[in-house]
Amino acid sequence: MAKTLPNSKLHLSAERVVADYRLAYSSRRASIIGRAEVLRGNATFGIFGDGKEVANIAMAKAFRPGDWRAGYYRDQTFMWATGMSNVREFFAQLYGNPEVEAEPASGGRQMGNHFATRFLDEAGEFRRSVDMANSSADVSNVAGWMPRLIGLAYASKLYRDNPQLKSAQDGFSSSGNEVAFGTIGDASTSEGLFWESVNAAGVLQVPLALSVWDDGYGISVPISMATTKSSISDALRGFIPDDRPGIDIDVLRGWDYTGLVDGYLRGVERVRSGHKPAIFHVIEITQPQGHSTSGSHER
Repeated sequence: MAKTLPNSKLHLSAERVVADYRLAYSSRRASIIGRAEVLRGNATFGIFGDGKEVANIAMAKAFRPGDWRAGYYRDQTFMWATGMSNVREFFAQLYGNPEVEAEPASGGRQMGNHFATRFLDEAGEFRRSVDMANSSADVSNVAGWMPRLIGLAYASKLYRDNPQLKSAQDGFSSSGNEVAFGTIGDASTSEGLFWESVNAAGVLQVPLALSVWDDGYGISVPISMATTKSSISDALRGFIPDDRPGIDIDVLRGWDYTGLVDGYLRGVERVRSGHKPAIFHVIEITQPQGHSTSGSHER
C-alpha cells in the first residue's frame, strides 16, 4: 500500500487515512446507537453529528493548541478528533450523567452534544489555554454562539495589536496567533445573529474560520425557501475582498476527503497568517437521521 495518496500533495499516510476512517465510522455508529437509545426510552433526547463526519475531521486537521471553538451540536467528530471529547463523554452526556469526571462539559446539565472544555484546574486556577484545544460552552438557541465566536476572534486581534496586553497574564494568548473556529447549519444562517456577526467579522478583520454545514434543509424546510439563491456563499459574495478587506469564502464538498483537508489547511493558514476571517461553505453534505430524535422522516 502506498504511503501517501496518489497525486496528492497532502502527504496523508495510509495509516492516517485509516485512522480518519475509523474515527468517522465510530462517530456514525455512536449517532445511530444514540438515536436508538432515545427511542428505546433509555435517554430523553438526542441530536447528533451524523453526515458531518468527514468535514469535521478535515477541519480538525487545521486546529492548533491555543485555538478556540464556538459551535453547535453537529461537531462531535471534530471534538473527538481534537481530543476535546470522546465517545464515553458523548454517551455520558446523552444519559445526563451528573458526575463531572464522566461528563466534564456540563456535569449532565446540558442537552446532548453540547460541548465545552474546562478552563479552571482543580485548584480554581486558569489553565494555560495556549497549550490546549479550547471550546466555549455550547448554547441551544439558534445562532446564539455567533456573537461569542466574534468575541473569541476579537480577543486574538486585541492580543496581537495592543502592546499593553503582552504583559497580561501568561497562558491566555500567544501574541494573538490563535484562530477562532465556528460552525453553523445552513438554516441557521437566516438568523439575524449570523448576519450581525459576519458583518462584524468583516469590519473588525478578526482571525475567524466559520464553517457552514449545508445539507440542504433546516429540519423540514428546503434551502430554496430559506436562503436567497439557495446558497449562503452566493448570498455573501459581496463580502469577498477586492481592493478592500472582506471575508474569504471557500466552497467545499462534504464527501471530498482530500479536497476538504486541502481546503481547510490552506484556508485556515490564510486566516492565521493574515489575521483575517474566512467562511467555509461545505455543500453536498448529509444528515441521514434527520434533525433530532424529536423529528420524523415523514416531514
